[in-house]
Amino acid sequence: MRPDLQEAFIAKVTDERYTAFKSDLNAELGMEIQYRVCEMPIFVSGAFRRQLEDAAVEIIRQCTTPEYLAQTAPTLDAAHTVPNETARPLFSVVDFAVCDDGNGGYMPRLIELQGFPSLLGYQYLYASRMRDAYELDGMTPFFSSLTDERYCDILRTSIFGSHEPSACALVEWDPTHQKTRPDFVEMERLIGLQTVDIRHLTPRGREVWVDDGVRQPFRLRRIFNRAIIDELEDVGANLQFKWTDDLDVEWAGHPNWYFRISKYSMPYLSHQTVPSTRFLNAITSIPDDLDRFVLKPLYSFAGKGVIVSPTVADIDAIPHSQRHLWILQEKVTYAECIATPYGKNKVEIRVMLIWPDRNHLPLPVMSLARTGRGALMGARYNTDPWTGSTGCLFTD
Repeated sequence: MRPDLQEAFIAKVTDERYTAFKSDLNAELGMEIQYRVCEMPIFVSGAFRRQLEDAAVEIIRQCTTPEYLAQTAPTLDAAHTVPNETARPLFSVVDFAVCDDGNGGYMPRLIELQGFPSLLGYQYLYASRMRDAYELDGMTPFFSSLTDERYCDILRTSIFGSHEPSACALVEWDPTHQKTRPDFVEMERLIGLQTVDIRHLTPRGREVWVDDGVRQPFRLRRIFNRAIIDELEDVGANLQFKWTDDLDVEWAGHPNWYFRISKYSMPYLSHQTVPSTRFLNAITSIPDDLDRFVLKPLYSFAGKGVIVSPTVADIDAIPHSQRHLWILQEKVTYAECIATPYGKNKVEIRVMLIWPDRNHLPLPVMSLARTGRGALMGARYNTDPWTGSTGCLFTD
């Protein structure tokens, strides 16, 4: 971490300059961002960047071993298992808390992971505009020593494959009303990726067509999936296809990996960054020191349902039939490592990875960061000044 750069940056920020920065972001997107955009990026040293990269790569690699695949077979519900699963996840994310290492420095500790893409477009835009607005020359938002050109090339080849962009689409439920819409808009601007509402996917035999009543109907050859199956169930989505249908379409990010790589993975991982984690149904006696743990539902986003320092009553409230869907995880103590005018912030850094077919290992490409002074780092919990959604700028 670079606390020296963080402290120096504070003097550059005024209310007027922050307002202008946000206005420029909204103007670029043609919409108003619905979550709080933090006033500052997170400055990260090259050494800590490499720690994040190495840990994320090893963790995702472990998620593709034959032993791991056998252990995670129960995550694939029969009604939601998509045919033709790929041998590895094209997209994944790994979230780390920044913690004290006990020697005056910092270390990453794993918080969550997912076999699913994240804000690959918006985070690029945020970091690029932050560099321009505050003249942060010599800093990069990329992992793996990527350049702007190389990053966009990896996005294009990974998402479009061998197909023309006109035959590919980002697919999401009601995309114009999602908080993640800024990412959809930026992905179209950045690489020409169109967005389609999943309700407008229409099978014609084994072919998948898009018929939204606005565009001329067209055949969809490759899907960059951003629709979350369990959220579709929550809203009672009425789709024109079943996930189990053997359709003649490619998945840029096969949906099965959303289930295979998740909080469910944590008890099976072996790495120095991974906190002790157990399935709730595997615990024979409740620990006396529950204040050292966090109780988490397996399938939730943005911190929904997480109970920090749970009580016996919290655990008793979960039916035994549902306890396999919860984990009890050793609490990770975030370091107060980021200077702000309101005191020190904590930070959580997401490593976004892409695993092209030609690569032996997954490739870290882009970061997302959340910063705040509360117990949870999700953007929904950090709405005070100098907290919220941000990204990393790396320097050697």
